Amino acid sequence: MNLLQGSKTRAVLCLRICFAGLLFLMIFPNLVFANACQNAAQDLRSSFEVTQGRGGIWGYMEQNSSLRGDSMIGFQVDGKLQRIIVLFETQCIKSKQLSKKSFQKIDNIISDARMIFNLRPGRNPTKEIMAKINGLNTSLDKLIKELGAA
Repeated sequence: MNLLQGSKTRAVLCLRICFAGLLFLMIFPNLVFANACQNAAQDLRSSFEVTQGRGGIWGYMEQNSSLRGDSMIGFQVDGKLQRIIVLFETQCIKSKQLSKKSFQKIDNIISDARMIFNLRPGRNPTKEIMAKINGLNTSLDKLIKELGAA
């Protein structure tokens, strides 16, 4: 009888260990995804802060006399860039999963914004610069709608 009772105890202990292992494996991937999502959001925020450290698109336009008259568009672009990052951060908090597609779209748009700083009215026609800024503004509108619906 004592031998049979020891075998049941070992079986129950083994089942508990297996259950704990399965539970750990089910929880662990969520922790990894949550951390990856937070890291991605932090990368996006850092890239955005690089453009804002230079005064943002609005500051860029205000510094160039040929673009100053339309600088309100730059102000809108800066606000929309901030908004897409907040939307991504909110998705991370809600779902705890990294949306690689969303991350890449946001990263590409921030890269486009950073590239605008390389354009100079003396080297590039003002119309070309404004076309890029207006295109960026339109892309941001589309992405905000996408991220808001997700």
